Amino acid sequence: MNLLKRIKAASIILALTLSVAASASPAPTRPFDEFGDINCEDEMARLDNFAVSLQNEPSAKGLIVIYGGRRFRERLPRQGEAAARAARLKTYLVERRGIPKERVMVVEWGYIEKWMVQLWIVPQGATIPDRLPTIPVKEIKFRKGKASPREYRCQI
Repeated sequence: MNLLKRIKAASIILALTLSVAASASPAPTRPFDEFGDINCEDEMARLDNFAVSLQNEPSAKGLIVIYGGRRFRERLPRQGEAAARAARLKTYLVERRGIPKERVMVVEWGYIEKWMVQLWIVPQGATIPDRLPTIPVKEIKFRKGKASPREYRCQI
């Protein structure tokens, strides 16, 4: 009988230890959406869905990853174009959807063939994802002039 009590107690302790260990490791960062050069209405619809997910997970952060493209609409990009286009994304989430600005992170991770945005949900304590392999900036040809966020505002 004494042995049975010890086994039962050990089982309970093991179960509690495993439970604590499982709850101690954060949920993994997970991809939410990804898009390229889409119109403003589609972009806002995707951001609306992203905002709802962030509202449903108040301890998580939203990560917006931007990759500039080697070309933009069959033209060479301008310096700062990826960042200028991305400036409206965080602004929309914060000003129109009410997500606190400290919960939205924006990173620009270099250049790939075509401009792209990735949206990620980053639970508390999780690490951000790895970046895609990129094209070295010295291999990107730019048009003259710098891009301004004002040029990429959505008129909605």
